Parts: sequence; C-alpha cells; structure tokens
Amino acid sequence: MRKLGILFNLVFCLLLSVVHAESPQLMKVFSREAPIQLEFELADKDWRWLGKKQEIKVAVYDPKNPPFALLLEPDIFEGIAADYTLLIAHSLGVRVQVLRYQDRDAAINGLNQGQVDMLIDYANDITDETDFKASIPFTPDAIALVGREEVLTQNLKKPQNIRIALLDDSLSDEWVAKYYPQAKIVRYNSPATALSSVAFGNNDYFIGSFATVSYLVERNYDNLLSVAKILSTEEIGPHFLFRTDEKVLPHTVNTVLAAIPPAQRKAISHQWSSGSDLWQFQSRLTFTEREQRWLDQNREVRVVINPLYAPFTMLDSNGQFYGISADVLRLIHLRTGLHFKAVEADNVAEMFQKVRQNEADLIAAMSYSDERDKYLIFTRPYIQPPFVLIVKNSTTAPKGLSEVKSLAITPGNSLWEWIKTEYPHIKLVKAENASLAMQWVKEKKVDGAVHNLIGANYMIDSYFRHELKIATRIGDNLSHIAFAVQRDEPELYSILNKALADISPRDISMIAYKWQGTSAVKLNTWTVYRREFYWLAGIFIALVLISLSWNYYLRQKMSKRKKAQLKLKEQMEFRETLFNSMLVPVYVVDREGNILSNNQAWEDFFKLDKKYLDKLALTSSLHPLSIVYSTLKEMLNDPHGSPLLRHRYIIKNGDEMCVIIHQAVPYIGINGEIVGFICSWQDITEHEALLLELSSARERAEQASRAKSTFLATMSHEIRTPISAIIGLLELTVTNKTFTKNDMEAVQVAYESAKSLMDLIGEILDMAKIESGELELAPKWTDFDELVQPIVRVFEGLARQKNLTLYSHIDARHPDEIFIDPMRLHQVLSNLISNAIKFTEQGSIEIGLKCLRKKNQHMILELVVSDTGIGIAEEDQGQIFTPYKQSDAGKMQVGTGLGLAICMQLVKMMGGVITLRSEQGKGTHITVHLPVEHRQFQPVSVESVTTVAERMQPLSILAVDDHPANRLLLKSQLTRLGHFVMEAENGEQALKLWRKHDFDLVITDCNMPVMDGITLTQLLRQEVTRPVTIFGLTANAQAEERARYLAAGMDDCLFKPLQLAQLETLLNKVFRRVVANKSVQKQLADLVDLDALRHLVNDNNELLRQLLLTTRNENMKDIQQARLLIEKQDNVGLARCLHRMAGAAQILGAADIERDCRELESYAENTADFELLGQRSNQVLELVMQLNHAIDGFLTNEKID
Repeated sequence: MRKLGILFNLVFCLLLSVVHAESPQLMKVFSREAPIQLEFELADKDWRWLGKKQEIKVAVYDPKNPPFALLLEPDIFEGIAADYTLLIAHSLGVRVQVLRYQDRDAAINGLNQGQVDMLIDYANDITDETDFKASIPFTPDAIALVGREEVLTQNLKKPQNIRIALLDDSLSDEWVAKYYPQAKIVRYNSPATALSSVAFGNNDYFIGSFATVSYLVERNYDNLLSVAKILSTEEIGPHFLFRTDEKVLPHTVNTVLAAIPPAQRKAISHQWSSGSDLWQFQSRLTFTEREQRWLDQNREVRVVINPLYAPFTMLDSNGQFYGISADVLRLIHLRTGLHFKAVEADNVAEMFQKVRQNEADLIAAMSYSDERDKYLIFTRPYIQPPFVLIVKNSTTAPKGLSEVKSLAITPGNSLWEWIKTEYPHIKLVKAENASLAMQWVKEKKVDGAVHNLIGANYMIDSYFRHELKIATRIGDNLSHIAFAVQRDEPELYSILNKALADISPRDISMIAYKWQGTSAVKLNTWTVYRREFYWLAGIFIALVLISLSWNYYLRQKMSKRKKAQLKLKEQMEFRETLFNSMLVPVYVVDREGNILSNNQAWEDFFKLDKKYLDKLALTSSLHPLSIVYSTLKEMLNDPHGSPLLRHRYIIKNGDEMCVIIHQAVPYIGINGEIVGFICSWQDITEHEALLLELSSARERAEQASRAKSTFLATMSHEIRTPISAIIGLLELTVTNKTFTKNDMEAVQVAYESAKSLMDLIGEILDMAKIESGELELAPKWTDFDELVQPIVRVFEGLARQKNLTLYSHIDARHPDEIFIDPMRLHQVLSNLISNAIKFTEQGSIEIGLKCLRKKNQHMILELVVSDTGIGIAEEDQGQIFTPYKQSDAGKMQVGTGLGLAICMQLVKMMGGVITLRSEQGKGTHITVHLPVEHRQFQPVSVESVTTVAERMQPLSILAVDDHPANRLLLKSQLTRLGHFVMEAENGEQALKLWRKHDFDLVITDCNMPVMDGITLTQLLRQEVTRPVTIFGLTANAQAEERARYLAAGMDDCLFKPLQLAQLETLLNKVFRRVVANKSVQKQLADLVDLDALRHLVNDNNELLRQLLLTTRNENMKDIQQARLLIEKQDNVGLARCLHRMAGAAQILGAADIERDCRELESYAENTADFELLGQRSNQVLELVMQLNHAIDGFLTNEKID
C-alpha cells in the first residue's frame, strides 16, 4: 500500500511538471518606437466591441526569430513584431498581454483553445487557411538564398549534391524541390544556428527570410556570408493569425495595418537593419531583346583585377576576390544573375592587355581618363573620390604640388596632362600601380605620389602608417572609378550601366564605409616590398618598444583630429561638387536679398560681368532677378505658407529676354525662423517658343480645312443654282400642255444631262465628306417593305427602255422594322442598280433582300444585286471601288467612277461589308451585308387634322432670290400650281414688300447680296404680327447648313432643284396651316383662362398686352430651339425646352398645352426612340404655334386700351 502511494505521488508530480512546462510565460513588451496617431475609420460596433474587450492576448513562440522577435532578457519581448503589436494596441485603445509558448505548435494550440486572441506567426508557409484567419503581413519580406562570400566568384553549385539549411517551421520540402530537386535539406530550430552552419562549411546554402538574414549577417557574418539570390518576392512576411470564428479583431487589426504609412514601416525596419532594403529587389531591371540574349549566352563574366589595388580589388589567403569592387559586383549579380570570375593582373598595362586580347571581359576598378577612354568604354562611376598628393610623414615634406620636384603616377591617369601643363617643373615618373608609387615615396625615390583618397587612406592606415601622409587634394577633378569594357561589347556596357543605376547611393556609401572602417588585411605584396620587408619590420618593432605609451596617446589624438578634418573637408568638397554639377542655375539668398552663393550654371546663364552682379542685391532694381524678391518677401511675412514657391518670370540675361520657372525653398535657422532661400529656375524660353510655333501651325491647318469646306460649299451653291434653274424650266416645259412630242427628245436629253451633272456634284461632295470624316449617318426605324420597292420602281422605266427584266425578291420572313439610315441605303442600292442596267444589254437584273438571323436584337441584312451584263475583268476588280477608277468597259460609259467608291465607304460606315463576284461576259454579282437591329411594327398615334377642301385655294407667296433664272423658275412653278406670287431680288426688297402686303408664305434664297435669307427671317420673326410660314431655299445640301437655317427661325429648308410634285406637297401643308390658323385666331378664350389672366394683372390692359407679347416671343424662341434639338436628337436639351414652354402655358392658364408639354417632357427624359419622339414633338409644337396665332389674333382684333 505504501508503494502504491509513492507511485501515485510520482505520477501526480510528473503531470504537474508537464502542465507547468506547457503553461505559457507572461512577457513584458518593449518598443523604442514612439506612439503615432494613425488615421483610420472603424464602425461604432467595432469600437464598442473593443471597449468591452479592453485587453488583447497575443501569443509568441520560441525559438527567437530576429529581428521580428528577440528575447534579450528572459521576460522581455522586443523586435519588429513587438513594435507593430504595441502600435496596434495603442491605435485601438486596448491593453496588450504577450504570452510566450515553447514552440509554434503549442502557440497554435493555445490559439485554438482560446487562451490567446491572436498569434504572431513568422513562418514563410502560412498555416492552412481553413483553420485560421491571417492578417496582411505587417512588414514585407522575401525568400533569400545565402552562401559564403566565394559564391560570387563561381557559378552556384549544381543542384545534385548541395546541402541546404532550412528552419523547422519554414518552407516545405516541395517548395525547395522546385528550385533544387536533388538537394539535401537539413532543418534547424533557429536562423542563427542555420546561418552558422553555412558560415562554417557544414551546409552550402541557407534559404529563409531576407530580413532575418540581413539582421544576422550584419552583426555576425559581414565578411563571411552574403545574399546570393532572391528566390521569391511574393507578398509574404510575418503576420497575425486569428481563429476563424473571430469576426471583429481581424478586421480592426487589418484596418490599423493598412493605415500605417510607408515611411513609418520603413523607419521600423531600418531601426533593426541598416542593410539593403527589400523593396529594391521587388522590381526587376528591364533589358532590351539584345541585352537579354547576351545575358542568356554569357552567364559567367571574367573580371580582371589588380590584387594590390586596395581596398577596391584584393585577394584573400584562399585566392578569393573581395573588396569594394567585389561588393558592387555582388549587387550587380543579384540584379542580373551574372557570375564573375576574377583574373589577376599586376599593373594597369597588363589589365588593358588582358581585356583587349579577350582574356577578360571587363576591368573591375579603373579611374577614368581621356587617354584610357580611347581603348575601352567606361561605365558610369560607382565611386568618385578626389585625387590626393601622398608625401612623407615629416615636417619638411611638400605641402603642395608647387613644392614637388618628382611625382610618381600611374600611366594613363587623367591628371597626367594637367600636371604637365600647370606644373611643368615636376618630373613625372610612371609607376605600375599606386602601391608601388607609395613605396617609392617611402623610399624617397620620389617626392610624392598620386592616388585617390579612399585608396590612399586605406593603404596608409594598413601599410604606411606614420610613414606617409596625405598632403593635399590635387585639382578639382574627381577620380571616376568605374568598370571598363571592350568597345565591341555594347550589351555588357549597357547591362552594367543599368545595374549600377539601380543600386542606391545608400548601398554604395555603406560599402565604402565598410571598407574604410575595415582593419588592415594582408595583401600579397611580396614582389613589391621584399627588399625592405625585414628592415621595415625591425623599424616598426623598435618604434613600438621605444614610444609605446606616449606616442600611442599622441597618435590617437592626432588620428581623431585628422579624421575629423578629412571628413569635414570631404563633406565640403562633396557639397561644392554637388552644387556646381547641377545643370540648372541654383543660388542662395539671405533675408535682405544678398546672394550668398551660386553655382556655375547660374554664372553661365547671365551674360553680364560676374563682379558686377556680385555687388548687387536682389533688392536693387538693376539686378535681373529683382522681380523675384517681392515674392520672397511674401514668404517671409507668411512663414507658415507653402514650403515651395513656383512662379513664372520674364528676365533679361544680358543679351535677350528669357522666360523662366523660378522656385524657392526656405531654409530655417536654429531659432526656427527663415534665414534665407535656396532658389533655382528652369529656362523655358525655347519651350514656349515651340508651343507658340505649334499653335500657329495648328491655326494654319484649321484655316486650310475651313477653306476647303468653304470651297466645297461655294462650288455646290454656285453650280447647283443655275443647274437647278435648268432642271426646273425643263420640267415646266415637259409638263406644259402645248409641248409637242417632236421636242421631247431634245428636252429629255437636256433634262437627263442636267440631272447627271447634279448627281455628279452630289457624289463629289459626298466623297469629300467621307474623306474628311464629316459625313454622318442618320439611322431611324424604317419599314422593311420600303427599303427596295421605291428604288426598283424608279428604275423600271429605264430597264424597259433597254428591254431588260428588272425584278426583286424580298424574303417573306423579314422583321417589320429595322434601324438603318434609309437615305444612304437607297443611295447604295441606286448606284448598284444603275450600274447593273448601264452595263447590261440583254437579260435581266435581279435584286434580292433578306435577313440572316443572329442572337438578341441583331440581324444581318443581305442585299444582292446580280445582272447578266458584260461582267468585269479580273484585273479590274481590285480597283473599281477606288474613287475615279473605272474598268475598261466603264470608260466607254458616261460617269466619273465615284458611285461604287461611295457605296464602299457608306457600307463601311454602316458597319457592313460589300463583296464582288464577276466573270467577264457572264455578269456581275454584288452582295452587301449590314448589321441591323429589328423590332415589331409600332403604330404611331396621329392626331386628326382639320379637313380642308380638296381643292386648294390660291396662296399669297413672296419669292425672294437674287438669281434671275431661279426667280423666274420659282415664279413659273408657283403660277403653274395656281398661286399668287410677288418677287424680290434680295432681303431688303422682300422686307419692304412684306410691310405693304399680306403673305401666307415666304420662300427665300439663303445666300443673297445686300440682305441674306437668315437676316430676313430674323427680322420677319421680330416684326410678325400674324402667322406666316417661311421656307429657306439653298443649293448647299449639307446637314449643318440646314440646322443653321432652322435655328434662325425658318419653318423648313428646301434644297434645289424643287420639282413640281415636291412643291405641290409642301404648299398643301402650308394651305392646311393657313386654314387652321384662321380658324383659331379668334379662339384665345378657348385656349387660356382670360378671366383669371385679367385678374392676375389687376385688369391692367397694358400689362396684359405686355404679358401676351412676351409669352408669344419666348414661345417662338423655344419652338426654334426645340426644332434644332430634335435635329440633333438631344433628349436632355429638348426636355428642358419643353419645361420652359409648360411654364409659360401655366402662367396663361393654357391647361391642355401645359399638360401635353409636361407629358412630352417626361417621355423625352426616358425614351431612346428618336423617330417617335420627333413625331410627338411636332404635334406639341403645332399646338404652341396655335396658341401664338391665337395671341396674335387677339392682339390684332381686340381693342385693348
């Protein structure tokens, strides 16, 4: 029993220990980030939920994963994840409690059991989304491949036998197999352990988080490991996990994360890692087709290096290439995938020789000079230190070139010719490399040596400390250290330049800083220094033993001071170089307008004496920039205004006036006030001159276009006018009862010739409109039966004259109506039938029309015209649709060759195609396919009109035309129809006749001298006291002209020539309108409530008269505007116009007209049937015209005192 009790106690203790081991640890959260105020919006219910929640429990798990999660102290949690967690908690107004679990599985279990609200997850493989909700990544990341430094100098190992280190909760084996299918994967529980296994040769590569790699490599493996490749830049990164039943918390966390500005995100990331940003690897370089082909064919590039050119190109004890140039090439490798193999050379000449003899592809580090540029192409420099003079470290050493007698310099250096010119007393001694030149200075073989500042500092600190020193900078030029390639390798040159341009200055600065601060490394300099090696070692040991304490103190003090001075000097030189390298003029001005500094571009801009300008302040009216100072003063008076002032000025540079865009940025002193301004400008004189020239050229082009349109319109009017008279008079002659059959043939020939000439003019104008893009279609719902039969009836007589059979076949299974431009379709069909009859001597012409069914409301209208005529030769079939081109048979007939060309263009405009099939001697078959919409027949309600006597009574008509023949024709036609006609030569004569006589109708030519038809119409509408119809008459058959005449107040616009039947139909309509007007002139009391109207004006007859006149005049304007809007099919404008007319009718008490206007207004706002809308609009406008006529009759017949 006792043993059983002991066993029970042991089991109980074991269970307690397991429970204790699995219990999470409560952590304190530490962040260096100050809370910021974020701008985001949450629903009220979300805020109420957070108010009840008050505290959020967050799970983290071991092992630590820097920089996302660090445990520098046992109970303190910090890192990027901690920064974001506190930022979210602060923004949501809740407390946060962090619980630490042993591993990821335990943390996920705690989330499932509700111990925590969310989990910070660092895994690259996101957990199964069916079990959890994941937030957006709170910081971007990428998957990087990391290897030892020597990976740059050789291709990455083949995938067969490589060893890859991975984290336990990281990428799956399947994911790695996509890149390295035969790799051996070794997993570790922490990134630090995994990276150390690569650094010390246990594994070949590590694949993991780029942010984690950057953090650990910077701190532990900066000269051992490097990023070899970015494998994936997909949107991954650390995130928060939530339970699937959690609704509010995932939404609020994502809202806060989305509201964090990019600058704050980068600030958090840069706090933990100063290495390369992830963002620069997210966008790939863009290469041309030739560059990409070169990259595919040349994956390894041979780089020639000088191992003694420290710290740019060096070799370590294992023969591996490293240094500044190696680090830059590694960044290029990441951007291009190129691998670089080092090729050694001992001096500059040997480096050039290896490249030119194709033993190497490029030089890793070479200072640019004009002489060297003759043989190789230099890329953009990746570092630009100044040249310095290196002398012995003694008080008697030269302080400048003026004290130097002999100077060691490498051959081809850019300062060679400059020193020979400026200091002819100096003897220049060629040194194979800069290290040898410095050795000669030490050995007193020369007084000084030339080297760049970075190399000189590195070499002196590493090998010549206390023996050599930098005396001064040489010249103003910089040492442009760049890559050099053969001139026959433009693709490599371009690829390197693109990659260098993509590397940020920050990365270059970090590389330079890394090697300036790196302790001395051993170079293989035995061949150069072997004579003095033991002697230098002995001297060094003796000096160290004699002056170990005192000299060490002085050395440290002087070294710090020297570094500070050099750094300050370097900064000053950098700022001066940057200032003067700007291509735009830049200057600095103080509060009083004094110019403190300016760059070279500023001096180059002004053609005035620099000393003269230096004496002037901007406050002086003599200074060219004095106009700018007033603007700067405004900013001084308003320091809280815009931080950037941009204005346009015109100033004189000494020779000419220049237009500039000037901008100024204030700089603030230590007291917080504006001390002065940094100003610059851009000269846009040439730009504005170019804009002016472009505007002038555009105006000339528009004038030419207007001149063309004017010419076509004038040609149409001037030719159609006399031809119209000829056609009309011939028609009168033919219809004359006294006309004999003997005269028929001659008159018929003249009549047909005139009509052919008129058709020719129409075709030329149509072709010109088509070519200029001005011809517009006017589709409407058209009865299917009216598409072919009217045209066939026109040509039946012509076919009978040639003994031809003309028949048509219309498919019975056709829709009631289709949406098409009937006039243009008739024009196409007329041309095709006319050609068929013209070129057919015997046989028949067949016209077929049917609809091919398609889906929805669309059909294909098929029109076929076939004949048994002479046919068209195969060689002519390709050109007959070209304007003014005819077949050989066509040239034997009368015509211009425009008909089929117009058919082709019209069919294309209607979205169709036209095809031709013809065989010479057998006939021609032409098919037209047009896409159309269709619908069932929709009857239009037509109001009954007042019946009139079948026999029309004579009308009193005023005919106005400046052309005598046209005036004679019009009078003859009207007289033949039984009407009374008076004539006028121009608008002025017509206006005088109008004032003396009563006319029912005015027919006026639109273009006349003295006073044209538009002016006459406007004057008649202003003076009219009785209803009158005005018709315009023009030879210019253009839609825009018709719209202009209708807008002027004409009831209709007629095109010459007028035929008797057409004229008779129009006069019948006018007669019915006259009868209707006479029947309603005395019915104002039937249309309006006169009693209410008199009560409205307090029985003031004058006020009543003014009200009626104003209403009548406004109605006339609205009617003219409505007709124009109907022509344009502008529903919205028509609805507004009807709304105004309804308001006027409401004031007069015309309830019926008001109701009709408002119903039509509502219909116009909601319909797309323009044809029905036009019909209903004309009915309503007729009612408004009746109201106007009733007002005119009332004012004329009723005596209002």
